Amino acid sequence: MVRWNDSGEARICLIPLPAIPNLRAKARDAAVYISGALFALGWWFFIDAVVCSKNWNDDEGSKKVSVEFVDWVPGICSTLGMIIINCVDKASLRGDAFTFSSSGETSVAWIARVILFVGFTFMAGGLAGSISLMCIKYIIPDYGDPFTFWGICNVVQNVLIMVSAAILWVAENASDSDLYDISI
Repeated sequence: MVRWNDSGEARICLIPLPAIPNLRAKARDAAVYISGALFALGWWFFIDAVVCSKNWNDDEGSKKVSVEFVDWVPGICSTLGMIIINCVDKASLRGDAFTFSSSGETSVAWIARVILFVGFTFMAGGLAGSISLMCIKYIIPDYGDPFTFWGICNVVQNVLIMVSAAILWVAENASDSDLYDISI
């Protein structure tokens, strides 16, 4: 059975959706700001854990573990991956196949894909490093609440940097022809 809305057009959903204002002109700017806010929020979580670790004072015992340089490495890797990914132009990815060109030189699309792969590898390595660091350093020894929070902050930082990188890459590389009209 086909459902019709008030203007006589066929509806897809049973519940009528509210009208979405046309945000196309400011959507790219909003996505860039959201990406920056997520990036800053990720680093804020980690810096909060660093400050808490430095200023932590336990009256009943000694500090069992602290945030050290090894805790910084996953965030640095994810940030480098974000920078590498956002240096690649989406237009350079649209090209020939994953082969060399006939003149013997490597193609621009192939190099762009390799650089993009390296960037995603840095970000995936940062996330994997933060998860393994959280498990090995903070969860398995079962030190308790404030110490586990420091490991969770490291993982949250890397997830937010990855989401920020994805939003920024899509927002910066979206052209007017890539924007779709979502009115039904």
